[in-house]
Amino acid sequence: LGIKEIVMEICVWFTGDMKQLLVWIQRNLLKERPELFVQGDTVRPGILVLINDADWELMGELDYQLLDQDNIVFISTLHGG
Repeated sequence: LGIKEIVMEICVWFTGDMKQLLVWIQRNLLKERPELFVQGDTVRPGILVLINDADWELMGELDYQLLDQDNIVFISTLHGG
């Protein structure tokens, strides 16, 4: 993506789930090559997702309901050599 790290605080005015957050990120933040981040309706393989420092697979993945003060982190595990 050309960007090593983006840190931002996003205020969400609605209750939603991770699937809705991914749609929002794709529509509002990913201007070029969204296929490097999303595949279908989820993150592509190689992207580690943490919800409050826990693997999102333990939290329900796309169905996790976002709560006030949640900390969501996306980390690419793929890198060049």
